Amino acid sequence: MKNLTLILSAIILTTATVAQANTDIERGKRLFNQGCALCHGKQGEKSALNQSAIINTLSVDEVVTALQKRKSGEIVGAGNAAKSRLNDDDMKAIAEYLQTLKN
Repeated sequence: MKNLTLILSAIILTTATVAQANTDIERGKRLFNQGCALCHGKQGEKSALNQSAIINTLSVDEVVTALQKRKSGEIVGAGNAAKSRLNDDDMKAIAEYLQTLKN
């Protein structure tokens, strides 16, 4: 009985984690489409104003770091105003969504 309880607990935890990840990716998609897609392309395939990396090729950490540097003003560019409104959870959600766009 104890093993069954452990197995059920693991299944519930896994299901909750997957549901949370899907919610974060959907939120990231919404944020990306609202504030990023115009310059970076709907699939993150463009160099925004020929000044940025192709963001759909970057890792989660690379995306988050770049967004943080833009928000702090360490990197200056046309997209800084949009990035200034993002919190750390928003940045991670966008970065995780971008991972779904990789070929």
